[in-house]
Amino acid sequence: MVRKFITFLGTSEYKTCQYEINEKLSHGTPFIQDALIDLLYKQEIHIDEFHVLLTPEARKKNWEPEGKLKELLQKYQQENNLKIIEHDISSEQNLEMIWKMFDTFIAIMNKDDRVIFDITHSFRYQPMLALSAIHFARITKNVQVDGIYYGVYYENVANKKFPIIDLTAFIDLQDWITNVYIFSKTGRADSLTEWIREKEKFIRREEKASTEDLKAVKKLADHWKTFSATLQTNRSFEIKKNTENVLESINKVKKVELRPNFLPLNELLANVENEVKSMADSDLVISNLSAIEWCINHGLYQQAYTLANELSITVVCIKLNYELENIDLRKKASDILMATVHAFQNRGKKSLHEIYPKIVDQNSITNNVERKFVQHLLNFPELLSIIHQINFNRNDINHAGWRKEPLSGLVFEKHLNEKFVEFKNQLLKFYKEKFEF
Repeated sequence: MVRKFITFLGTSEYKTCQYEINEKLSHGTPFIQDALIDLLYKQEIHIDEFHVLLTPEARKKNWEPEGKLKELLQKYQQENNLKIIEHDISSEQNLEMIWKMFDTFIAIMNKDDRVIFDITHSFRYQPMLALSAIHFARITKNVQVDGIYYGVYYENVANKKFPIIDLTAFIDLQDWITNVYIFSKTGRADSLTEWIREKEKFIRREEKASTEDLKAVKKLADHWKTFSATLQTNRSFEIKKNTENVLESINKVKKVELRPNFLPLNELLANVENEVKSMADSDLVISNLSAIEWCINHGLYQQAYTLANELSITVVCIKLNYELENIDLRKKASDILMATVHAFQNRGKKSLHEIYPKIVDQNSITNNVERKFVQHLLNFPELLSIIHQINFNRNDINHAGWRKEPLSGLVFEKHLNEKFVEFKNQLLKFYKEKFEF
């Protein structure tokens, strides 16, 4: 692990002053970089490399001359073995130079480095560029950020003692943006919940105590992770309960005063609550239909097909008054449904009346109620057609395409987007249609 200090050097005439952070005061110096390194060493934070970005003007004005920053840093070279590395950058303001500077930033940071950024003398777009480069390096190189600092300075004041502002919280903001984006687009809560847990642990460790908002946020993270896993692994019988847990956690977070680190949760929670609340519906069919829609909207197509296929069987169980937990009865419901779907799909020019005997006789459906139910099913040809497509696609996915005439990967998404609304409407129509035993 190498800890690197990265900074810009400006062209102004800097006056001697002292800087303060964490109740520690630097020695007097004209340069914030000198003050920051002094303060970091006072906090026993060792710096291995000092990287300075220099325009030709800054090199000539504040780096090379006697008594300027390069000379002041020599004591750290001698006493702390600090390695000083210079990077030339252009003072031109155009898109090509911006990208070259971005490449310079990225090249400085290696895998698993720890970095400290001083943006005091960064100019115009450079702070934004630095933050973007940090974010990119954190994702691609696992770079850890130990600090982002800005040294305040006022020209016309008598007391030349100025604060250093710790801007490291901007890293938290970047994490919020990334993790919320992943959650919003994919429905996966892993990275978001893990980040919240790590942040909660850090705060608890620093403050040596737990508080109400930390408890509420951690509970929400736990419930989010369970909810996400429920949908990813098709636990249809757990959807309602785990959605209720998420909604309860959201309400608890709303009732506590959140510290600044967690304030972005408010915006996220408003969106999530609206998206998931229908999955907590007391009606299992409504709850599961909402879960299918969530899966489609978040790219979980295999899960959507599986849930839709199983929900069709669940509706048959409900209408036949079968115990939902009875696996044997569920198998019977599936056999009745799929036998009817298969016969309907392969009926050719035969009427629905003509295919009924084939369904009940060839599939040994002897129970009068179940034979009558087949007739009931045949009253919903549009639904039978869609269930056939769903079952076919689900099998194609789950068999990894090892079938005759496997579908293209893009077709699965297309079919769901085209057919879900019709499937939902037809299934609800069938579900609500009374079946007389």
